[in-house]
Amino acid sequence: MKKIFVLIVLFCFSNILCTQSQKISYVQKFANENHEQIGYWFITPALIADTKKALANIDSIASKCNYTMLFLTAREGADFYDLKLLHPFFKQLVAEGHRKGIKVGLQLWGNYKDKTMEGSQRMIVENEVTLDERGSASFTAKARYIRFADRLLKSDLFKVYAFKKTGEGFYDPATLKDISSSCEVVLPDKATVQVSIKAGAALKGQTACIMTQQYCSQSSMWDDVEIKGFTEAMTTFADIPFDGFALDEYGNKFIERIFDQRTAQPFRGRWYSTAMAKAYAAETRKDLAKTLFDGRYAPEGKPEVRIAAINAYMEFMRKGALRVETAVFHKSREIFGKNIFSGIHNTYHNSLINDEIWANGIGWWTAPRAYGQTDEKTFLPTQMGVAMSHPMNAMYNQYYDAELSPVVVKAIHDLRYGIRTHYHALNDKRPLRFDLEFPEAIDSINKIENCARLLNKFNPSLPEVKLLVIFGMEALSNWYPNDADRGVYDINDQLGIENKALEIWKAGYLNALVPSDLIVNQTLTIGKDGKPVMNGHKFDAVLFLNPQYAREPVLKFLEAYQKQGGKLMIEGKADRDFKGKLIAARFKSIYDKATVRGYQIEGLSRLGLKKNFLPDGCKNEDGSYVFTDLNSLRTGRTASFALRINGDKYTGEYKGLAVLAADKKTGVKKFAAAGCKSLSRNGQLVLSFSKPVDFYMEKKNGILQMTIADGKRSATPLINKL
Repeated sequence: MKKIFVLIVLFCFSNILCTQSQKISYVQKFANENHEQIGYWFITPALIADTKKALANIDSIASKCNYTMLFLTAREGADFYDLKLLHPFFKQLVAEGHRKGIKVGLQLWGNYKDKTMEGSQRMIVENEVTLDERGSASFTAKARYIRFADRLLKSDLFKVYAFKKTGEGFYDPATLKDISSSCEVVLPDKATVQVSIKAGAALKGQTACIMTQQYCSQSSMWDDVEIKGFTEAMTTFADIPFDGFALDEYGNKFIERIFDQRTAQPFRGRWYSTAMAKAYAAETRKDLAKTLFDGRYAPEGKPEVRIAAINAYMEFMRKGALRVETAVFHKSREIFGKNIFSGIHNTYHNSLINDEIWANGIGWWTAPRAYGQTDEKTFLPTQMGVAMSHPMNAMYNQYYDAELSPVVVKAIHDLRYGIRTHYHALNDKRPLRFDLEFPEAIDSINKIENCARLLNKFNPSLPEVKLLVIFGMEALSNWYPNDADRGVYDINDQLGIENKALEIWKAGYLNALVPSDLIVNQTLTIGKDGKPVMNGHKFDAVLFLNPQYAREPVLKFLEAYQKQGGKLMIEGKADRDFKGKLIAARFKSIYDKATVRGYQIEGLSRLGLKKNFLPDGCKNEDGSYVFTDLNSLRTGRTASFALRINGDKYTGEYKGLAVLAADKKTGVKKFAAAGCKSLSRNGQLVLSFSKPVDFYMEKKNGILQMTIADGKRSATPLINKL
């Protein structure tokens, strides 16, 4: 009897201890934490003219939607550089947003209507003619490759070089001569340059390369006009407590869109400006005009001259947009404070092989941001690379479509991989778009963002990615000397870089795609353990795609990685480096030592890599797991997940999203789920509810803290063995 009494006492005491170590809190709904929930808001002249309507719009957004931050963007002819008009308007909007618990950011467009000729961005285009018996020729050049006719300000002659041609793309260097002064020019209209060459009989039969320049209505990225314009606007608004500042798709946007990969009229222009030439000379001690010529022609027997010129030009040209982005990033933090949200994406048309390189230099991985940011249908491997090349443990993808469904599908799927959606756009009245305030959009997006709030509260790391796919930016930028590789946009578009990374992903191997730029700027290094590391993200293996024309730091990286036993698959050959120097023997040594030679999906297992076998989930670097399911949000029926952690099998029922962290000793350490119904460990229920509830729990400092979204405080666990 005494033993029974002792057992009863011990049982009661243990229950008291258990009760004391648990804490249950109730909320109406989960507040957002850690990462903003962002909507893009179109500000139109009509809204600016009706401040009351704009303020009421904020109230409506706050009451109906889950956004915690709105970025203001000028649309339908609104001019955010009308500083006197916009200052009081913005001040009221920001104040009202803050009253409603919504942060407000400002987005500015570049100055795409600058008609200042000398400082404008110019496009250089070449044409060839043969000089007659008198060393004369006439040619009429028409402006080409400009996307918008109204953005062309003027066309003029740039340079004319004469030489004896010895073959396609080659010349006798002893004959090269600048004959620009021997030309007469007539400019009948802004798109036409009529050139009459009178170089003298001594040059008869020679070839003349006529280089024309097309002035565009955008300030050069290589002087400070753009930077000063952004700074002036920010300074005027400095007394307004904006919570964020952003540039959107900043870059050269005037290049013709070409969708036909077999077009007979591919893009063959190149950017130039006076300030760019000055900066190029200061950095390289070379003349930019001559480099442009060398990028089209080489002395007989010296292809390395053209190789080096193309490489040097493309590397430098790609820095222009980043130069402005970086300066504006620092200015915005000086003016509005270091805690502002810096945005947004600098992706433009989201591909390595379209006009992107000419628009922004494909600087997606190097844009100065706390969060990696992309837009639209950027591939997941690219997004993982962009995310991991930035400091934060989440990233944003701005997305819109002609209809709601694709946005919903992508937004919930992206959460699985730590990607939050920046929704585009509120007050969007355009054809083939939808307004985020449409009832159907509000309902669907709120469900997804409810899931995002739980993910934000859990705040896991980015996905566990063991394979780093590095592509040679140098090889992408330079097709020469293989004409078959010369793409529509004058780069090597035959490499299939993104397609390979995506194929690997679909085969079950998560991977992060990054350019060789990150080796050169030392974002990507080799850790003490011999593994590649980038912002603290460590990788077990490397696939290097297309090493042709690699810069010296890239070659040294590969050599050092192999020396430390790194697992490397390498695709493509390299016979010359960035400067055109022959490196066949050096590269052969790298290639021969590779773990796997040549791109092959079946060879990935030889790198020690394992597939992701979770059809609806993803493991994160911190050991947690994220599961997502769209159908459960649409139908209201719970979805289920199942996985093993350290030998223990966990299963659960949820709606939309579930996140779990557990170990052998503690069991469930942290768990969050939208529409949580149950959680089991090794077939035994450890948590269950009579009805699905939004739920969060965490074991912290010896206390089990649970939060349940239930304003009535009636939802209690039927079973709680956490």
